[in-house]
Amino acid sequence: MNNYNFFININKAHFTWALLIFCLNSIAQSPYNLVSNYSFEQNYSCGSSGGGGANYWESPTVVTNFQYSYANACSVNPCCGVPSNTFGYGWQYARTGVAYTGILFSTNDGSNTRFYLQTQLIDSLKSNRCYYIEFFVNLFNYAKYANNNISLLVGDTAILSNNINPAYANPQILQYGNPCITDTLNWVKVGGIYLAHGGEKFITIGNFTDDFHTDSLRVRNIGGNSSYNIDDVSVIPLDSLQLKADAGRDTTIIKGDSVWIGSRLCGLQNVVWYDAGGNVIDTGAPGLWVKPTANTFYIIEQNVCGQYSRDTVNIMVAPLPVVIKSYTVIASAVPVIASAAKQSVSNQWETSTEINTAYYNIQRSTDGLSFYTLGKVMAKGAGTYTFNDPLTIHDSRLTKLYYRLEIVDKDDSKTYSEIRSVNLTTEDSRFTISPNPSKDFVVISGGNIKQIKVNDISGRTLLLSKEKKINISGLINGVYFVSIETMDGNRVVEKLLKMP
Repeated sequence: MNNYNFFININKAHFTWALLIFCLNSIAQSPYNLVSNYSFEQNYSCGSSGGGGANYWESPTVVTNFQYSYANACSVNPCCGVPSNTFGYGWQYARTGVAYTGILFSTNDGSNTRFYLQTQLIDSLKSNRCYYIEFFVNLFNYAKYANNNISLLVGDTAILSNNINPAYANPQILQYGNPCITDTLNWVKVGGIYLAHGGEKFITIGNFTDDFHTDSLRVRNIGGNSSYNIDDVSVIPLDSLQLKADAGRDTTIIKGDSVWIGSRLCGLQNVVWYDAGGNVIDTGAPGLWVKPTANTFYIIEQNVCGQYSRDTVNIMVAPLPVVIKSYTVIASAVPVIASAAKQSVSNQWETSTEINTAYYNIQRSTDGLSFYTLGKVMAKGAGTYTFNDPLTIHDSRLTKLYYRLEIVDKDDSKTYSEIRSVNLTTEDSRFTISPNPSKDFVVISGGNIKQIKVNDISGRTLLLSKEKKINISGLINGVYFVSIETMDGNRVVEKLLKMP
């Protein structure tokens, strides 16, 4: 069932536009905020069988009733409470107060269903005046996908629609870079600076593009469409507050990692970023990704609508706890009886640095996604390691396995190596040596052979060949082992008897 079927239908007759008055919310509102009932605390019919609705807010869809959800702690219906409600199938507190709304932003399947949230401002915007605009969103707990295009449109007139298709427009407020917002726990700010041309009276929140032009990110295996809770909507004249430059929070990263510094506010034009040496590294961006290799700092300098400010962020770079020089997995077949072979996989890795490393968990997977631990090898302060995975008869049906190392530090923190895969020998790819026993020549058949080694029982390589026909007449009589390496990295070992 599509999640928009859970949205509350509210009779439009209850809606009253806010006209040049300040609302008296249950929590304090900035005297400069032009949004009535900005935190959705004022409501009607909250104690009824449904969730009621937020005063001063409506859906612009005229052919149906309201198509937004409303949650308030005063609701007596499980659908619409706070923090628990069934329309979001989750548990979410309001950012402020005890209420919030929610709308469908994308169906992610090409059907292009859209809901919007709209209100009239307390006063129209003034020409050439800058405004700070923000709202906060939180992805429904049961949403299968997250998406981008979470935006706000400022307009002279209200949007009216005869259907629930996209209201195509160019919204002015959205996160810088327009990323998919995936957080189902915290409230995420969407905000920026808007320069008014004068006379704008309405704001509308939603997704103003179709599914084809909306990026989606799968966050759950099952669930509903991309719907978001909404709270704390503000439109404030910039000259009534001080907008300070934001370089982000000081943080520590592991050497080799990248980190986002700054903010995602849109509309910041006069912005310059400097590195610790005073060099300009970017302009016009409220934030950016950096990848320092040593402790350093960055400075943002901005001049927004006449407000000048600077800010600094410090980035500490910690050395890699483990430097893995190499990590390989090799499948081999060890003869057990003349007509059968038991397979095993050897994990081999070498480290050059180990800082506070306690041990390695060797993990295996059949699909490359879900891993489980096979065993543990204690760290020894750098060096070479080997762990053998003897496959059982129950593994004989498998054709490919995936391995990784879970690196556990002394403080129980965990990091992971790259994933390695190995193809297993099957009946169709098993090799044969004929004749066996032999006195002059043997022929190796089967598989895509890279090279062949003939080793004595001590492991010494006596013959090395890339040809399938090998002359063994020069070997003394006895038992040898033929090691066959394939093009895809597998290795199979077979017994050979040299006769007089």
